[in-house]
Amino acid sequence: MRTPARMPPDRSGAAQPDGARPDGGHPGDAHPDGASSGTTQTGLTEAATAREGAAQPDSARLAAELAAERNVTLELQRAILPLHEGPFDLPGLRAVARYLPASQDSRVGGDWYITAEMPGGHVLIAIGDVSGHGLAAAAGMARLRGALAGLAITGSRPERLVGWLNDLVHHVGPEHTASVVAGYFDPLTRVLTWAQAGHPPPVLVRGQRATTLRQPAGILLGAARSGYEAASLELFPGDLILLYSDGLIERRHRSLDDGLTALTTAAAGINDPEDMISAVLDTLGSTDTEDDTCLVILYVR
Repeated sequence: MRTPARMPPDRSGAAQPDGARPDGGHPGDAHPDGASSGTTQTGLTEAATAREGAAQPDSARLAAELAAERNVTLELQRAILPLHEGPFDLPGLRAVARYLPASQDSRVGGDWYITAEMPGGHVLIAIGDVSGHGLAAAAGMARLRGALAGLAITGSRPERLVGWLNDLVHHVGPEHTASVVAGYFDPLTRVLTWAQAGHPPPVLVRGQRATTLRQPAGILLGAARSGYEAASLELFPGDLILLYSDGLIERRHRSLDDGLTALTTAAAGINDPEDMISAVLDTLGSTDTEDDTCLVILYVR
């Protein structure tokens, strides 16, 4: 008796009965390796769940590390930057200063300022911003602020001070750039002499007008080995000078020019430094989600 001939598999593309596999088997049948399709699917699901569970502790640990870094950075800044709750007096000036950290976790930046009386009676005035965020930016801020405070004791001109800061950035922190405005106010002549390196221009409020000062030449610290220039401005009683970091005017949805226009519009006609702080922050927003902000307002007495 002959063995019946085996029929070749159906490759015509005809529909199979519901629940049947193309090879004639059923969903519950074993695969060639011995595992059913249901078992395979269950294994894949369990593996995906295990991966998700492993990722959650990693995310929590990363969040905790970022929060810890932010706290350490803030403490470092608070230890270095003087915090004034209200106006404070300097020779020939009344000043108000504010520092506002960024709202995003771990994105504390390198903004800093100095207002200090020098041995010769002049007032050292400076504001700066180190690129980047976190501990590296805060360390760069501490380095530049400390260096400027020490160098200013020599009485050297502002453009020389800024040039030395540029040398320091090139030598110690070449991976960062920084901006700065630095100068002296003479309380006897009421003359402000200053230099800058790639920093937003100070704003002069005189009477009902607010205008940005024309800046002397100077590029970012650490960007090149170039010279810096100085400018002088005679001030009068009742004038206000506003110094600030770019976090005040820079936004993703707005150009710097538009930010400067909004700033001068908000400051125009205000003759009290505390009122000016309130007006400027109300107009431009008290914080930027991506950058910190530093402001110093000087009222000439």
